[in-house]
Amino acid sequence: MTASLPANASPTRAGSFLVSTARRLRKPTAPLEPLRVLVCEDDPILALELEAIVVESGAVTCGSASTFDQARDLAGLTAPDIVLVDLHLEDGRSGPRLAEIFADSGLRIVVISGDTSIDSVLARVDHVFLPKPIQPAVLQELIAAAVQVKRAKEERASRSLAKPM
Repeated sequence: MTASLPANASPTRAGSFLVSTARRLRKPTAPLEPLRVLVCEDDPILALELEAIVVESGAVTCGSASTFDQARDLAGLTAPDIVLVDLHLEDGRSGPRLAEIFADSGLRIVVISGDTSIDSVLARVDHVFLPKPIQPAVLQELIAAAVQVKRAKEERASRSLAKPM
């Protein structure tokens, strides 16, 4: 949208006109949404450690779940971007099924497990695998990179919405 000054505009009126036009064109920008991470881990100490790493990496935690049902319910309430999944939860080897369901919903999956076997379900899921015991720095880098990617996408989207037509 291009604004043109009236022919009889004085410098004072011109400045006032430009300021009011700029205010009309400016759209309020929404704050960037933080990256949201759900932890699916049956060991409560490790779950707390993973949540601390998430926060230190610039993301927010959606909480932790120790069973398949808890994870599914918590994901429905909190809308995570990334899910950290242990293959063996309190209800058995339900991690691969969780990873499949969450990946089919468009979520990014990070499998954290001492079990390095890949079954037919997990083989179909796009995921990053981190073996236990985890190296906190590796998980921090992975989450920090995901935070940067999300911020860049949101900034591009907000810039494209703010461009005049």
